[in-house]
Amino acid sequence: MRLIVLSCGFMLSAVLAHAQEAQPQSVPAESPATQPASPPKPVPKPAAQSAPERKLMPVDEGGADPSWVAFRNRLISALKRGDRNALLAVVDRNIVNSLEAERGVATFRKLWGLDGKDGRLLRELASSLALGSAWYMRPKGPRLLCAPYVPIKWPLHEVDPYHNGAVVLQNAPVKAAPSWASETLASLNYDIVEVRDWEVADREPQLQQRWVRVRYRGDDGYVAEEHIRSAIEHRACFAKEGGTWRMVEYVVGIEFLGGD
Repeated sequence: MRLIVLSCGFMLSAVLAHAQEAQPQSVPAESPATQPASPPKPVPKPAAQSAPERKLMPVDEGGADPSWVAFRNRLISALKRGDRNALLAVVDRNIVNSLEAERGVATFRKLWGLDGKDGRLLRELASSLALGSAWYMRPKGPRLLCAPYVPIKWPLHEVDPYHNGAVVLQNAPVKAAPSWASETLASLNYDIVEVRDWEVADREPQLQQRWVRVRYRGDDGYVAEEHIRSAIEHRACFAKEGGTWRMVEYVVGIEFLGGD
């Protein structure tokens, strides 16, 4: 019996030994250093950034002063009536006319033809006053309240004032042609846009409407001239002395503000 067990044990050992020899030898994995390097993944390029849209929001800083509001409303009414005497009554005797013109009422009257029939100044000044005002802190002297707000608030060191304009209302239509009947391309809301031409006549010669050709999002369009203002149009500045408002400057918008 023991011989049988020993014999069986011997036979089992031999079988196991043969089985181990028959197993395939495992191949050691390559070390990371010997593995081929994977090709680098391409880095996606950032999306092209479009030029930021700029806006010049309207302000009326003088609106907090009831005396200014009453004065402005009376002056606008006089201007719309064509009352030149009412205008001259509020012009300071030493009014600043421009960098190259002499000061004073006499020069002011001559420059703007107030002794004739030209009503351009009356119309432009009434329009400026209606847009809103902004305070201007002069290097010397008291602060001035100027209308319209556009040249005072213009981002002079960031946006070229000579080739751009500021839309002065919400939902100003941009037309495909200089005509109200043409297609509307977009609506602007106090946007600063590039200007290609400030003086474009209406498509219908008999109409008095004037247009400004602008560049907006890569396309040319037309904005009604009353909907857009230039930083270099004239501004009227007023000072309050002894409870009375007087017009002490009527100059090109960016004069004395750091522009040439």
